[in-house]
Amino acid sequence: MEARKKLAYIDLLRSCAMYMVIALHCVTGYIGNTGIFATRTWWLCSVINGIGRMGVPIFFMISGLLALSDSRTLDIKTFYKKRFSKILIPFIFWDVVYFLLTCLANNSVPDIVIFFRELLRTGSKYHLWYVYQILALYLLAPFIKKIVDACTKGELLVFLVIVLLQPTLFRFINTVQSAVTISPFLALVEGYVGYFLAGYILGTWTFSRGQKAVIYVLGALGLFLNIFGNYFISTPQHILTYFTEGYSLSHYLCAGALFLLARELFEKCSASKPLAALAKISYGVYLAHPLFLDLYFNLPLADLTPALTIVAKFIFASAATTIFVWLLSKIPVLRRLI
Repeated sequence: MEARKKLAYIDLLRSCAMYMVIALHCVTGYIGNTGIFATRTWWLCSVINGIGRMGVPIFFMISGLLALSDSRTLDIKTFYKKRFSKILIPFIFWDVVYFLLTCLANNSVPDIVIFFRELLRTGSKYHLWYVYQILALYLLAPFIKKIVDACTKGELLVFLVIVLLQPTLFRFINTVQSAVTISPFLALVEGYVGYFLAGYILGTWTFSRGQKAVIYVLGALGLFLNIFGNYFISTPQHILTYFTEGYSLSHYLCAGALFLLARELFEKCSASKPLAALAKISYGVYLAHPLFLDLYFNLPLADLTPALTIVAKFIFASAATTIFVWLLSKIPVLRRLI
């Protein structure tokens, strides 16, 4: 019964994160554009960007909660086999698709050497970096699980701070002030481990009313910085984008608060079949959505303002990708590709 309760809010978070990522990719090209800095269009994009930046952290946090709260994660062979097969088969398929589409768009002959060169780095499309990072986290998961099980709550918080020191905390301090640069060492552990740990903490610990209030206030501050932070540190000639970086402290704050809020509001709700079905195809939607973002620009549409273009692109890509992936999921031979 407890697992079903957890799934209700996890399914909701996973579904929301899926569309946050699509919204984010609809505005990414605008944020660093000095030609529209501080205009209405730029501010609209900054708001969408600030909200959308919570999507990937939420995905990492969900994975952390599920992996670190499950004793089966300690069985390394079984854990790796299950997780990697589930992730790698769709990834390889879509990486090949994007590689071939790029060759077609560039009117070039597919080169197997170039394909494998990209495959061994970040893939053939900009969003595939996430797959490499989640695989890295799953490689570490059984060992992090041992640490989590052996730590007290205080020790686990210290571990989280250590993980965040260089990629997040020192980076934030160096961004808001330039008098002293703090960079005594490289990241001790892959920075996204912080989201893994945060998901486990926020999904399993019991918090007092005061602690929840602090987390929500910090979350509001994080969202404020996500939206306005780049403006404060930029000029019309040079836009700094610290608050769009994956390790940004603001992302931890607002994504963590949203995660806890969803748990508080929906943990006791029964699992919803439609929501569970939507959450189940979230990985496939993530992999496929750039295909429809690119397709949007080939549609015979009337000229729209930048704001309307962003809205139309989001609606089209979200609806088309969801329907497309859902249809694929109904075909047994293609189901494993999403």
